[in-house]
Amino acid sequence: MSVISLIEKIPFGTSAEKGFFLYTHMPESLFSKIAGDNFRGTVLYAYEHSRFYRRKFDELKINPKKIKKPDDLGDFFTTAEDLRENVQDFVCARPDTAYETTGTTSKKPKRVYFSRQEVKEAGWSGAVGLWGLGVRAEDRVASAFDYSFWVSGPVLQASCEVLGCFHVEACRIPPDEFYDRVKDYGITVIVGDPSWIVRLSEIAEKKGAWPVKLLLAGGENMTEDSRQYVEKIWKSDFLLGYGQTEAFGAIGMESRAKEGYHLNEFHNLFEIINPDTDGYGELVYTTANRRVMPLIRYRSGDITKFLEGPSKSGLPGKRIAKLKGRMNEWVATGMGNLTPWMFEPVFRAVGEISEDWQVVILRENLKDLVEFHVESLDGTADPERLRARILASLEKQLPEAWNIYKMGILKLDLKVHPKGSLRTERKLLRIVDKRQF
Repeated sequence: MSVISLIEKIPFGTSAEKGFFLYTHMPESLFSKIAGDNFRGTVLYAYEHSRFYRRKFDELKINPKKIKKPDDLGDFFTTAEDLRENVQDFVCARPDTAYETTGTTSKKPKRVYFSRQEVKEAGWSGAVGLWGLGVRAEDRVASAFDYSFWVSGPVLQASCEVLGCFHVEACRIPPDEFYDRVKDYGITVIVGDPSWIVRLSEIAEKKGAWPVKLLLAGGENMTEDSRQYVEKIWKSDFLLGYGQTEAFGAIGMESRAKEGYHLNEFHNLFEIINPDTDGYGELVYTTANRRVMPLIRYRSGDITKFLEGPSKSGLPGKRIAKLKGRMNEWVATGMGNLTPWMFEPVFRAVGEISEDWQVVILRENLKDLVEFHVESLDGTADPERLRARILASLEKQLPEAWNIYKMGILKLDLKVHPKGSLRTERKLLRIVDKRQF
């Protein structure tokens, strides 16, 4: 059963309003029953229609008729590599469209197929989330998402169709051009990548921000300093959505309380696997009602945890914490286990550099060499001055790592790049291990 079908039984409001009412009023027991039924139905359907799932289940001697819940599948998961190597074997029904992922450690993108009905349903769930944030039919939305093979723009457009609001698609043009061309549309909601919106806000700080009710971002993580800066310029909330192409856009969305992502349980069943003592592990999800290319226990590669306790926003359902990193960006080094979140405060405290930075791990004379790659904001930053400031920030923010460096266990170096040169894909990998063992 698709949860979306229940909205027709609600005798008032638009589709988005009905969906939000359903989300906030449906008993947890009913939600759980529908999720369980959809999970079992997806497992059976995938086994019957997908060469990949039939082959894997048979190899592992999994009887899909006996699978009642995710744990019954044992250590069976699907991975990004499975999609890259077996994409056609995943397909269960004739697709109408496809999207791809970029910005990963592999040069080969993952391709994911969908039907137009699945596009429509993803747009509906996005519209429900936007309705909860206060977006209405009278609002005017401008999007700066990249449209090349990427899912975010089409999902947003589908959501705007459900809401009945005005929508203009600028794509990922330069922020200064966006400012000049979009300003006179009377836009009330701006959507784009976090780093792109930060740059737009720098322009608005100089030229003047127009009145908006909401800024939304997705596609990468964002520091709290960046959020506060954008909100100061526009005098509006700046919220993050979290999604993956494999999940067809939004997996979750922040509320205005900004306390983690409220998960899209209309269309996915979520797990956290291999959690540490703090509850952080890898997010895994099963698509609940996809029929072209369903995913069963798909390993997202993102590290997060379920948040306990009620939300300050009053919204029900599961929430996850802001992402702590990627599985492929947790690197063991002489400095200890390095993750992107460790370095955010280090670089945030240093002026003269952009939001884009990268830490590269190399091997030199039997020791790890940790290279800090940063971008000079105006091209005039002195590398030696930057090096001193970064090392001072490292000593303050990561004293244990600093002590390891001072003991001579590893080496540190700094590379300064022109602004805008580090990001060659939509997502910038923050930790890159180039060692060869």
